[in-house]
Amino acid sequence: MNLLKNWKLKLRYGKLKTAFRHFAVIADGEIITSNADFDTTAGSAAIFSMQAWATDDDQAVDMVVTIGRNLGFSASGRIYVYSTEPQQPPSEAPHAYGLKFYQYLR
Repeated sequence: MNLLKNWKLKLRYGKLKTAFRHFAVIADGEIITSNADFDTTAGSAAIFSMQAWATDDDQAVDMVVTIGRNLGFSASGRIYVYSTEPQQPPSEAPHAYGLKFYQYLR
């Protein structure tokens, strides 16, 4: 419990090491296949957002495209990548969390 409670401080001061950087990624596109788990409807325009631990911004973009595709989303518009403070600790491999879809009308 103490490790989980202090992971941000340990990361900031170098006691917790990682080869990854933290990003927030936002992709514009459309829902190709409905997904009941995310309450998305095929044919809708949408924004897909996630947070990611990745080696660099290129890998974060690859992750949003690949994960989105696996969830029925096509990143056909702009993709924005921001270096952000993490909400979850890093692991031994790149990973994403906080996946969200926001459908809208064009």
